[in-house]
Amino acid sequence: MKERLKFYVKDSSACDLLDKLLTLDPSKRADADTALNHDFFWTDPMPCELGPMLQHHLQSMFEYLAPPRRPGGPQRPQAQIPSTKTTQDMGYHDRVF
Repeated sequence: MKERLKFYVKDSSACDLLDKLLTLDPSKRADADTALNHDFFWTDPMPCELGPMLQHHLQSMFEYLAPPRRPGGPQRPQAQIPSTKTTQDMGYHDRVF
């Protein structure tokens, strides 16, 4: 796992924690206590109050609401406009609201 993630996760401590949490064998997988005591949580930057840190983000960080990162990237689903047609002769019609 470490070899595949090292290009995406730059912090070696974070990569090690992910590797221990994503171990397939449950007997070798890190439990919650071990994970919370991992070096990742005890090295700089230390946990801090979120308010001052998040005030620098002026756009939504939620993928659904954020603007596309690249031109031609995946498009957001458009809101569907309810059809005004009747469904009497069209057979079964399931609606999800």
